[in-house]
Amino acid sequence: MTRSVMRFVEWTIGASRGEAPQTTIVIRCLNDGCAEESEPSASHITPDTWALQHAGRTGHTDYEEVARCRLVATSREAR
Repeated sequence: MTRSVMRFVEWTIGASRGEAPQTTIVIRCLNDGCAEESEPSASHITPDTWALQHAGRTGHTDYEEVARCRLVATSREAR
């Protein structure tokens, strides 16, 4: 028989300590059969421009914006 000890620890998640979150924005076309997306960017300008040019070129009108941010999970004990 094996005995186990369980410990419950509080965790938080967020940007690395002392750093501002670094968000990357991508816009993806959601029209059927289209898998195109903008280049990742730290600002909205480049992805928005790409989406508008893509819409004008293809007539596609459905898009999603994806914001990616690196997060770090830290246990309360590690602080």
